[in-house]
Amino acid sequence: MTVSVRAESRIDAGGTQTLDGVALTLGPDNSPMPARAYTSPAFYEAELETVFPSSWVFVGHERWAAQPGDFMAETVGSEPVVVVRGLDGELRAYSNVCPHRASLLAEGRGNCGRRLVCPYHGWTFDLDGRLTGVPRRRLFDPPIDPARLGLRPLRLDTWEGLVFVNVSGDAPALIDYLEDVPRLLGGHQIAGMGLGAFLDDPIAANWKLVMDNAICDYHLSMVHRSSIAALVDLDGVRDRAGATTAVAAVPWTASARPAEPWPTLTGDAARGSLGCYVFPNLHVIGFPTGGATVMWWTPTGIAGTRARVLSLSHQPDDDVRAGAELLAAVQREDFDVCERMQRGIRSNGFRPGPRHGEELRIVTFQRRLMEMLATAAGERTGPTPRPAGGRP
Repeated sequence: MTVSVRAESRIDAGGTQTLDGVALTLGPDNSPMPARAYTSPAFYEAELETVFPSSWVFVGHERWAAQPGDFMAETVGSEPVVVVRGLDGELRAYSNVCPHRASLLAEGRGNCGRRLVCPYHGWTFDLDGRLTGVPRRRLFDPPIDPARLGLRPLRLDTWEGLVFVNVSGDAPALIDYLEDVPRLLGGHQIAGMGLGAFLDDPIAANWKLVMDNAICDYHLSMVHRSSIAALVDLDGVRDRAGATTAVAAVPWTASARPAEPWPTLTGDAARGSLGCYVFPNLHVIGFPTGGATVMWWTPTGIAGTRARVLSLSHQPDDDVRAGAELLAAVQREDFDVCERMQRGIRSNGFRPGPRHGEELRIVTFQRRLMEMLATAAGERTGPTPRPAGGRP
């Protein structure tokens, strides 16, 4: 539990848990969350303090930290995190905060050699997190114990080369958290793919609006009519939902499909894209060409999101979905509509409209978000009806 969640939570007259006036349950027929959930500072802070730390959150590709001393720094909710490759070859995650005066130890990606050094007072930490150097240590009174002042370790796991961190340490095992995704994308052999184009851009919109859009199949024909809509058979889209994941099988048109799909792919994976959403902010899309795209969205403010896309492929020169130009075009189309929604969501007269059948994955996202906030507030709202697999 966090202070802000408790402080702003209430039980309304109907017995429903609320946070800053937002009911922490989806409406009838899993209708969308209200506009205030996208604009409330208290709601946003609760997400940072509760939802992200308690989830498995993607932080990067393990090849970005391939050699000893290689690191990548990220933010999970409000927690600065650094992942570093040790001298023994192991990846480890730590709170990216010096235990002396809270300076960040690392930023971005790079190599720190054999140790992490605080840029403020020069405290030095081995790659296993131990404090090994304190300038002018004799002036501390009483004397400090370096064994008690190492970096705070965080839970880390990987799947197919993708690195995840669970800050709270109490999420289920990653393989269980991913539900059916490892099986569905197993034939793509993602761990063996080469790294291709990488995009990193800001969006002036709340991260939940961006997520709603990213896992909405209903918008494809309109928003992406100039880029990818012609490549897919929108009438054949099929969705399925779990607790922490949701998947859309999107068949490609005959003209877009490769003459021969990647040899280890069968079924839906050979006929089109498999868009696999993992709560809270990751989308891994596998293609019949043997390529994949990893997309993730990090909140940077109540009306700001950092959008990143990494292209992966066994054959990047031949993959229709791997090029930076197409990825950038899709991003621009999504950015425009998300920023339009951000301006519109503040309208006093707006109330969420009815849920479309191609918005099943949004239900999975919003339901889990609400359940986690309700639990953190100290009250469960009771079970929410879960849509069956397939299109509702």
